[in-house]
Amino acid sequence: MQKFRQQFNKKKVPRSGVVVLELILTMPAFLIMMLAVVQISLIYVVIEQTAFASRYAAKIASETTDANINNLNTGPMGILKTQVDRVLRVGGIPQGSCRVILEHNVDNGGVELTIADPDPAAANCNCSPPAIALPQVPGATADESVRTTVCVRLGDNIPDFLSTFGFSVADFVVEESTTYLYEL
Repeated sequence: MQKFRQQFNKKKVPRSGVVVLELILTMPAFLIMMLAVVQISLIYVVIEQTAFASRYAAKIASETTDANINNLNTGPMGILKTQVDRVLRVGGIPQGSCRVILEHNVDNGGVELTIADPDPAAANCNCSPPAIALPQVPGATADESVRTTVCVRLGDNIPDFLSTFGFSVADFVVEESTTYLYEL
């Protein structure tokens, strides 16, 4: 029995170099996968925060009097864009939005009016309102809708972990729109 154990132990091949080699070969793949998971998580957070900011802006616009709604998003850093940027910064998006677009048909005889801040859009913020018209709501008149579109550049607000591997998100813009009924 003792002789059998000695023969078995003599046949063991040392694997210390193989383990290190396997680690060296698989580590880049694991690193890329981990960075991709973190990058996708950060993008998801920006998408959700942008959707929330769009809903918040639509709520503000739907509760603004018809005399003031045209001034809500005008001028450099209008009231609506300022409020949206504040919500985005609290949500972890440090640079805020690159553009906020307000569309409404309040007291315009059903004609849509689009007010964007900034206007014209910055060169690196290719964002425009949805191509479809404001919806006609059954039971509501034609001048009772507001829609806000919030645009956030990913390159300004999240780290670009995968750019060294050829997958950059620096030029992408997250765009979220929300439509509310005008409440006043």
